[in-house]
Amino acid sequence: MATTTLVAPRPSVGSTLLIGAAALAALVFVAGAALPYYGLDAQQYGLYWPKRYWLLTHITGDMIALFVGLVQLWLGLRNRAMEWHRRLGFAYIASGTAGSVAAYYLSTHTDGGWVFGAGLSGLATAWFLTTGMAFLAVRRGLYDIHKEWMIRSYVVTFAFVTFRALQVSLSAAGIGTVQEQLAISSWFCWAVPLLLTEVILQGRKILAVPRV
Repeated sequence: MATTTLVAPRPSVGSTLLIGAAALAALVFVAGAALPYYGLDAQQYGLYWPKRYWLLTHITGDMIALFVGLVQLWLGLRNRAMEWHRRLGFAYIASGTAGSVAAYYLSTHTDGGWVFGAGLSGLATAWFLTTGMAFLAVRRGLYDIHKEWMIRSYVVTFAFVTFRALQVSLSAAGIGTVQEQLAISSWFCWAVPLLLTEVILQGRKILAVPRV
């Protein structure tokens, strides 16, 4: 079967540091912003109490995908333990799917406004598309393309962390209302990182070609 080989990101000190920084940020986020949801009561949940099972499904699925995805990137970029990489890939897809389906429900049953809801729907859609393309590529034996799409997929998965960081930063700075903070964060957390990722992926290929 014919395959297409593209220039894939090479393992480097930079990529190792980036994965390490992402792992640290994910741990801080989960400990401080995700795990507390499992111990809240009805009063603390407030308006989200009737939707708590959807919210917990979203949090649980995305937490698993967040950490499994880091291991996937580490193994995949280094072509190590590929049998484990394949098995963990199914866990990443299953957990991310659960979290994204719950995100669709929450986006259509939110009190944060329609712009916020649309941003969450866009995030879930971006995750399905990037992950779907990664899966399609690996099924065709296009491993370099698979790696690129998995990087995009994880950038979208990491929006689980980026969203909270943005919203908290805007709140601390006193910028906008709560609804405005949620709205801008729901779009910025995945759209901008995904754009920057694409610039890096394609820029590496452009710069790898000698000048004429």
